[in-house]
Amino acid sequence: MVSGTFLVNGLFTRVLFDVGATYFFINLAAAKRHACKLDEMDVQLCVATIVGSIYQTEVVVINCLMTIHDRVFHADLVLLEIQGCDVILGMDWLAKHKTTTDWE
Repeated sequence: MVSGTFLVNGLFTRVLFDVGATYFFINLAAAKRHACKLDEMDVQLCVATIVGSIYQTEVVVINCLMTIHDRVFHADLVLLEIQGCDVILGMDWLAKHKTTTDWE
């Protein structure tokens, strides 16, 4: 896992890049702070965390703008009561944008 602070919808936001996560998430406090438009998904999503907690949600934030090193990316973020960071970007987001990780 790698974390950093990036612009999401124009506001500095704590973002966690988690290669173990399949989806992309935003917590409720960040969604409110960013005045994000909430929308309902067609299905309810059940999410299991690494510590064994299970959350259910059917709310998504559509088309968040994320700025990383002057490049703008779009992401639909699932609303989830995550703690410790505002946004989690998973493996699918990393693969979609053909990211590379330099560990040095």
